[in-house]
Amino acid sequence: MVRRRLASKPLAQVRELLRSAFPCPDGTVTLPVAGAAGRVTAKPVCSLLTVPETDIAARDGFAVESGATPGTGGGSPVPLKNPHRVNTGNAIPTGYDAVVMIEDVVEKDGNWYTDNPVLPGEHIHPAGSEIRRGELILPAEHRIRPCDIGALLSCGIAMVDVREVKVGLIPTGSELVPAGECPGPGGAVESNTAASAALLGEAGATCTRHAIVHDDPVLLRQAITDGIRENDLLLISAGSSAGTRDFTAAIIGDLGEVLVHGIAIKPGEPAIIGRVDGKPIIGLPGYPIAALTAVRELALPLLAAWGFHPRPAERLRARLDRTITADPGYDEFVLLTVSRAGDRYTATPLRRGGGTQMALVRANAYLHVPAGTSSICEGTVIEALLTGPYREADEAFEPAPECSVRRTALPVKDCQ
Repeated sequence: MVRRRLASKPLAQVRELLRSAFPCPDGTVTLPVAGAAGRVTAKPVCSLLTVPETDIAARDGFAVESGATPGTGGGSPVPLKNPHRVNTGNAIPTGYDAVVMIEDVVEKDGNWYTDNPVLPGEHIHPAGSEIRRGELILPAEHRIRPCDIGALLSCGIAMVDVREVKVGLIPTGSELVPAGECPGPGGAVESNTAASAALLGEAGATCTRHAIVHDDPVLLRQAITDGIRENDLLLISAGSSAGTRDFTAAIIGDLGEVLVHGIAIKPGEPAIIGRVDGKPIIGLPGYPIAALTAVRELALPLLAAWGFHPRPAERLRARLDRTITADPGYDEFVLLTVSRAGDRYTATPLRRGGGTQMALVRANAYLHVPAGTSSICEGTVIEALLTGPYREADEAFEPAPECSVRRTALPVKDCQ
């Protein structure tokens, strides 16, 4: 197969290409309301019930005819006529139009008295005051919040139609083994697709991790063919560079079209953007930091353009404790450890080119160094994008003492 490496394209240009080349898929799925938080409504959702169905008490007390309480007040309590005891939420009997709160009545000689007059409708929730049958609860394209769940259920909605985008993730590499198995010399446990699926799932995508594909172009071709048929977006982990076992770009080109091979981002430059059967394929570098950077900076913006938004990263202003040098021809994403120093925050750039997974664990933030920037000097106040909750910036990463000696052992039979 002939491999042709395209010149690296600017990140902004690639994002715009993704948005313009791939219209939003129209998939929907019906889910139980109780499990639909974070999903986006596919169509308007209207109430099946009138809530409340009848007039109900808004306070504990006595339902009365409001006309039977005039002239009260001024320290001259009057007896309630035909009072009906109600609790908050009870239906108001026919012929009653107000509630006297229990705090405003006193008992005397077996009768109830009040010196606070009530007006018609006082302390009553009228029928339909919450919502009426057929009225709109949520519009289309609304991201369902936890607080919406209760309203939907209260209005008789048990199932809801939400938009769905299916993302397939194919891990490649003969050196990979599934989680739970012990890799041999030169091997590795497959983890890139798991981390990527977790990131994409936060945006509401339905992710499917496909089986590991060994470095065989015939097997990879079949996996891509199946994956693009079953999904709206396909991510292929590893095989995007120019090594002797990197077949991804050539196979995408045979099946469809390679739009971009090489993006001016660090890490993640070897990423691929392709199109097969009108659907997008993103080829990810195999290096874990580069893979997650490509997912965050390419796949997530595409999902956002389709209406699937992850929770925005929290931002924090911190002072760099060392100078960052960068290639002005690239958008660079530098991992940081942000920690509190007195009443300020300090950002320490992690050494680039070091460990992979543990660098991601130790970092609690990252810095986008835009193209055209050659350096950011020590002492500069930057805006760090946090990879976790704000409070974690107050907690420097320090392994517990037992971490230096404890190991989670795989079953012996898997390591032999």
